Amino acid sequence: EVDPCEDLTDDDIRTAIQNATGPKAALFVPDVPFEVLVRRQISRLLDPSLQCARFIYDELMKISHRCMVNDLQRFPFLRKRMDEVIGNFLREGLEPSEIMIHHIIEMESRCFFSADV
Repeated sequence: EVDPCEDLTDDDIRTAIQNATGPKAALFVPDVPFEVLVRRQISRLLDPSLQCARFIYDELMKISHRCMVNDLQRFPFLRKRMDEVIGNFLREGLEPSEIMIHHIIEMESRCFFSADV
């Protein structure tokens, strides 16, 4: 549901093109303004992506609780221990996932500038 053009006005696009072309008019739109605008829009994906990872974590925790309620009703100590183990396992997976999301967004926002090199 992320709108790729949110907070991106025609004035922003016009200004970026004018800044790239300088005082003379250009026949073709240069790549630089497009890259600058896309880079800014890609960085906006970070927060929704991290929020999505947290939603997945929460949903997996809910699923694990629902599974244990019915099957382990007679074994409260086992249920508690399994809840701890599953919770720790999912928490340990959340941090590397968030780090990977940061890296992916960073790589995607930098790929436009590294293609010219």
